[in-house]
Formats: sequence, C-alpha cells, structure tokens
Amino acid sequence: MLGEEFTFIMLLSGSWNAITMIESTLPLKGAELELLIVMKRTTGQARAMMPETVWVQVEVPDSPHLIERFTALFDAHGMNIAELVSRTQPAKADTPPQLFIQITAHSPASSDASIIEQAFKALCTELNAQGTISVVNYP
Repeated sequence: MLGEEFTFIMLLSGSWNAITMIESTLPLKGAELELLIVMKRTTGQARAMMPETVWVQVEVPDSPHLIERFTALFDAHGMNIAELVSRTQPAKADTPPQLFIQITAHSPASSDASIIEQAFKALCTELNAQGTISVVNYP
C-alpha cells in the first residue's frame, strides 16, 4: 500500500516515566515488525504565539505538483502547516481521478484574513479546484 519504504515521525511529550516506557517498548516492537526505528531526545522550546489559524479543503482533478502549489501558498504567506491530509479517488468512467486535500496552518502574526482568502481562491480558480477556507483569529 505504501510502497517499499515510508517515514513516520512522532514528537512526544510527557512525564519522564511515560517517555522511558515508550523508549523501551519501541525497539522491541520495531524488531517484531522488522522496522528500523530511530529515536532522539530533544529539549522543549518556547512556542511562538500563533494568533491565526486557517483551515482549507480542496477537491481538484488530480495532476502532479498540486499539493506543492497549496503548501507554497501558505509558505508565501509566512504560515506554518500543522496538518496536511490528502487522498485520491481513482478515475471513473466519466470523471478523471480526484485529489482531496485538507490543510490546517497557523500564522505567527495576525494579518488581514482577506489576503490569504483571496490568494487561496485565486489558486483554486487557476487549478480548476473547488475549495473552502476558514480563518480564525485568536485575541
């Protein structure tokens, strides 16, 4: 289903006991499933305030580089992508394959929501995509 290889990244936080239990359990599970598991302890970092959150959903005829175009849009507006989910629906007799994308992004600076909304709608128009966008500003 995923091909020959895949990467899965987890960032965990918790009590010392909980982290130690994960660190001792994962190598055993990795050996059982014949997986290569790499773990690294890091230190906590102060999080920047993210007063703006954007949610988008897109449905578009599938073609190469579509996800890249939408992620570049958020990058161009200085936003951090927190979640990205995509799936494809195979072609049917009368419709081409469809790509469905859901993205949640955060912005470290409050801005005029209409700017990202207009840019998103312009990209959807250019790509012949159906999309919705919701912007929430936190005080």
